[in-house]
Amino acid sequence: MKRNPFFFGEVVTGENFTNRVDEINRLITDLGGGHNIFLISPRRYGKTSLIINVLEHLKKEGLFTFYFDLYKVASLRELLEAYAKGVARSCTTRVERFSEFIKDIFPKIRPKIIIGSDGAPSIEIDIQLKDADLLDSLEEVLNVPEKIARKRKKNFVIVFDEFQEILNLDGERIEKMMRACFQHHHKVAYLFAGSKKHVIYSMVSDPNRAFYKLGDIMNLQKIEPIEMKVFLRKQFAKGPIQVTENILDYVLEIGENVPYNVQYLCHHLWNWCLEAKKIEKQDLMKVLDNIIAEQSANYIALWDALSLHQRLFLKAVSKYQNKPVFSKDFIREHDLSTPGSIQKSIALLKKKNIIDIDVRNIRFNDVFFKEWIKKKML
Repeated sequence: MKRNPFFFGEVVTGENFTNRVDEINRLITDLGGGHNIFLISPRRYGKTSLIINVLEHLKKEGLFTFYFDLYKVASLRELLEAYAKGVARSCTTRVERFSEFIKDIFPKIRPKIIIGSDGAPSIEIDIQLKDADLLDSLEEVLNVPEKIARKRKKNFVIVFDEFQEILNLDGERIEKMMRACFQHHHKVAYLFAGSKKHVIYSMVSDPNRAFYKLGDIMNLQKIEPIEMKVFLRKQFAKGPIQVTENILDYVLEIGENVPYNVQYLCHHLWNWCLEAKKIEKQDLMKVLDNIIAEQSANYIALWDALSLHQRLFLKAVSKYQNKPVFSKDFIREHDLSTPGSIQKSIALLKKKNIIDIDVRNIRFNDVFFKEWIKKKML
């Protein structure tokens, strides 16, 4: 059986990665040249896959690279241990050398060799510090990549993904310390990536914040429809499955041309139509119904947790997504009370990651939730 070529919810590379040639080239050029970048991307745009593809290119060009996902970090101790381990792993592979490397570079960190169930050795590290002393050691740890790069005569590129999560770890003090270190690093380039647009913008554009003008801002946009269609045709041809221009247009319309949504929908279309070797419009509608049915329990739970006003607002937006939501006509037609009530619902729905604002338009983070509302609640 042919393997489904549409991937979602995981990092994709190589031929399964959707284009983004311009974005890759810019990031390779800027990061490889030692320039810092703040990459802002809405959820499901393929930010992490883009980053991993860029790091693979840079690694082939001879640079040290390290990807650090701050979403996984829940404390300053975890931050220090994970950062130290990741930086060290980026520079050495053998366990014995790794252990000696840790002792040499991080004298306050104790490496531990762990033998896994498969008999293979791995390294864990343990910072021998009291909680009160952790922040004092942060500067030392943050400066290590620059020291390594100078010693090895090999530039470093470090990625902090979901960078806004630093705010949950005594963020203001850590921000200031990072700025104090990073502004003196000439052999290390940093990519600060985040999905909460307003938070990252505040960190970068506010003159009173530590990261003000520390690097260029890059907004990740949707992939051009014509480029997305080329990719989709190529992937369906592996079936080979016939797909018309009209079907592709409708796929992009339903998925709002967001990479995750489109890949998710096409993944299910591939499975549904592989035997028939072609896609008809009724196939697309059936697959969409199946997706909604599969997620129905989750959507019901999500819906039950919303206030009546939030439900009214989502019903109105799902039906008329690009209408001005603060207009008197919109408010009156959908019984939305006042502009202040709408503003409150928008803030709470954004906090719950249900919606976001794209320019001035309300956008559902999960377009299939929007389709569920249209089918079940209108």
